[in-house]
Amino acid sequence: MRESKLIVLLRSIKPEELRWLARWVCSPYYNSNEWVVALFDHLRKYAPGYDSPKITKEGVFKQVFPDKPYDSQRLRVLMFRLSALVEEFLVAQRLKQGRRLHQQLLQAELGERNQYELFLKQNQGLAEQLEQSPYRDEEYYLAQWRRQHDYFFHPQTARYGFSADQLEAIMQHLDAFYVLSKMRYSAELRNRQNILPEAYEIALLKESIELAEQHPVFGGDKVFQAYRDLLGLMEAPEDEAIFERLEAIAFGHLGLFRPAVQSTLIRYLINASIQLYGKGKPEYLGRQFRLYQLGLEQDLFLDEGQLSDATFLNIIVTATVLGEMDWVEGFIARYAPRLPAERQADAVSLGTAYWYFAKGDFSASNALLRQVESTGLQYLLRVRSLSLRNTFELFLQDGSYYDLVVYESKAFGKFLRRNEKISSGRAQGYLNLASFLRKLARLKDGGQLSSGKLAKLRRKLEKEGAVVAKPWLMEKLAGLP
Repeated sequence: MRESKLIVLLRSIKPEELRWLARWVCSPYYNSNEWVVALFDHLRKYAPGYDSPKITKEGVFKQVFPDKPYDSQRLRVLMFRLSALVEEFLVAQRLKQGRRLHQQLLQAELGERNQYELFLKQNQGLAEQLEQSPYRDEEYYLAQWRRQHDYFFHPQTARYGFSADQLEAIMQHLDAFYVLSKMRYSAELRNRQNILPEAYEIALLKESIELAEQHPVFGGDKVFQAYRDLLGLMEAPEDEAIFERLEAIAFGHLGLFRPAVQSTLIRYLINASIQLYGKGKPEYLGRQFRLYQLGLEQDLFLDEGQLSDATFLNIIVTATVLGEMDWVEGFIARYAPRLPAERQADAVSLGTAYWYFAKGDFSASNALLRQVESTGLQYLLRVRSLSLRNTFELFLQDGSYYDLVVYESKAFGKFLRRNEKISSGRAQGYLNLASFLRKLARLKDGGQLSSGKLAKLRRKLEKEGAVVAKPWLMEKLAGLP
């Protein structure tokens, strides 16, 4: 019974909602079956997890019907009825939170009951509410079209009294809903295409964008521009003009978008800034950091109050490279409690190891890396690459670390070549890091770091496309004699 539909529904009820659900179940308007109330009263004792071993069909039945022999059919009927009540309660909760949906349903009901004057008043109220909304996205235009459509096609509406402009407005709202929806779904498909081995032919996308460029609704519209530029950035992630337009919208008009779209916008910009930074444009690291700060200010990286360990570490790496040491220290203290419990210790150890590395305390950094227990690929790559960089820095201070640099770089290379979970392109970036560090260490240990050889290495590094920590490597080359 623990995984029945009823138990799953009850688990979705928040603790602060439970007493209201109790009133719902006990209300004679919704339920007149005392046994359903008894079933609920017994099960609520095990909230919020409902995972007690006492929750068995036989045990529950005995609590509800202490003097009756077990009857599975009778219990199934009670469970079905209680499930239906919980579902109705969830719908009611949604209606309380979504005032617009409530008004739309009320308008429809008034229209069907031939209460035309009240219907018109409700329709006008809905129009005023929509105008007060900060959003002008596909949901807004769909609601506007639905409102106008219901008004136009009501049996008591004098349709020929509508002006051509009014009819045109209905069509324009329908067009706007279609175009924005088309663009948003296309962005999701393009994103999948960039991650997974999939390809899509999206019908009418080009025509929709061209239509929107001339559409009166979209003149200077930031939502349309953002959707268009998201698609453009996916097609050309190194196009700085598109990046700057989208970045300006993110910092100046983020409130025009719903939170889910805000998050998408910030994440795409961050991904693009990473690529541009990797192409030798150092200013994009600072822009990436500001985007992370914006996302944190708006809680856009949190999922049910939690920050993923991958995002946590990405933010730390970006900030430490920029030398934002005090900021990172405060960030770790604030967001460590929001990490998933099972990965908190490893993420904090690894994040703090990056902090020590940026401070120049390479031994302390390596000591923390040894505390990371995760065998996940992301952690293994980060730990091994940072450990190698720490050891190389220690070698620059003390030549006795030479053999350890060579050993770690070769061992890391074997790991990369043998691990089938790492794509060849990604592995190559780490292999190039290990190869450059081993070569540098060998030249320095042998006293062969001439200006000519350093210049040759710099040229090779500049031409190499995939190199992990490339800016740091360039910095090391520039600082060597």
